[in-house]
Amino acid sequence: MQGEREKAISILSTVGNIVQGTPDSKEIFSQDMLARLQNNLSASCVMLSINNIFTSIPDRCGREDSALQERLQKAVDAGASSTKIIDANPNLRFFSRKLLIAAIPLQQDGVQGGIGAVISLQSVYDQVRQGRNIAYIYLLVNTIILTTIGLFRFIHAVVRPIEHLVTLTDAYQSDKNTPFLSDQESNEFGQLSISLNRMLHRIDDDRQKLRETVRSLEKANQQLRGTQQKMVQTEKMAAIGRLAAGLAHEIGNPIGIVQGYLELLGQSGLSKEEQQQFSRRSMQELERINRLIHQLLNFSRARTDDSGSTEIHPLLQELIDMLQAQKKLAGLEFQLHLDAEWDRAAADRESLHQVFLNCLLNAIDAINEYKGPHKGRICFSTINTTNDAGKPFIQITIEDNGIGIKDTDKDRLFEPFFTTKEPGKGTGLGLSVSYALIEGLGGQMQIEGKEGQGAKVFMLLPLLEKG
Repeated sequence: MQGEREKAISILSTVGNIVQGTPDSKEIFSQDMLARLQNNLSASCVMLSINNIFTSIPDRCGREDSALQERLQKAVDAGASSTKIIDANPNLRFFSRKLLIAAIPLQQDGVQGGIGAVISLQSVYDQVRQGRNIAYIYLLVNTIILTTIGLFRFIHAVVRPIEHLVTLTDAYQSDKNTPFLSDQESNEFGQLSISLNRMLHRIDDDRQKLRETVRSLEKANQQLRGTQQKMVQTEKMAAIGRLAAGLAHEIGNPIGIVQGYLELLGQSGLSKEEQQQFSRRSMQELERINRLIHQLLNFSRARTDDSGSTEIHPLLQELIDMLQAQKKLAGLEFQLHLDAEWDRAAADRESLHQVFLNCLLNAIDAINEYKGPHKGRICFSTINTTNDAGKPFIQITIEDNGIGIKDTDKDRLFEPFFTTKEPGKGTGLGLSVSYALIEGLGGQMQIEGKEGQGAKVFMLLPLLEKG
């Protein structure tokens, strides 16, 4: 643009010098002269000013007319050349191309004037566009070359080492001491190799420690299971002791009856019918003693060949029959509401026998401690239900009307060795063992109750599918 400005001023100055050396400047500035000047400057408009009278080719310069007149007046007033760059379209300044307005003063024999032109800068834009295209081509070629070189270097320096690293990682075995990459490399991958090798050594050490820990945990788990079995057997023997104490008197009565019948059989003069009658009654009493002793032995014996399938209703009935045989419990009322249509649980009989017996003995103790006016009552009920996944379960509820449960004791009912009984009357393991057995069978156990309003024991056990 500076070159175009200097070119325009030079041509206009040359024309001005010619005019100032001519006696009659008005004759020099003919229409043909202005037209030739317009062609030489590649101007869109040429304007002549003599004593504030403006003549232009073409007749009007369009929107640049006023700007050119203003520039001519400024050159005349200053007595020096004047130039200005304007937008060809002022409404679109960002996208509009530029125009050069140049003017020089003219003075001769008291006549003041000037000559100016509006010159397009298209040649400048053409040069810029040509240089820009060359620059774009140069930039594209350099980008392709540098990208290709950078890609090959990236593949060699990064991709291949990473592929090698992945291959070694997939094929890594703990018994091999193969480094991932050469530790002699001084770049980042060499440092990475060193770090990975150290990490693998630590992983191998941790794996060995983990194996030792697992072996220790397995050993401790075996000891824990043994301790748990001993605790279960201890609680079972405590329950047997309580049952045996209650049944001792019941066994003594039949024995006295049998002794009496034997004495009668030893007397003479008995008819054959009387002998048969006394003998039959003696056998009935002995069978009663044998049944009670057999129940105790079955409960105390540790079974290892249980099928893992137990019918709940017969087991509950058997427990009630055994307890009702004791005359000291004759005042208790036992109720059965066995509404479950399917009662074959996926559990071993021995575990359920112990759980139900522990709950019954706790209910009996709670009723004996209650000094209320009503008769002691223990109610058994069963219903079929399902869990959230639709698996069949049986719910067993054992309810009593004993002393109930204090609010301060509710959170500690299943703690080992926690008991509200006097020393010597309970081990504090009954509910804890029962809870562990039910959980071990895949069931749930819960106790609810309020002080003075009895208690309820809820048990959920998984059922076997009907075959």
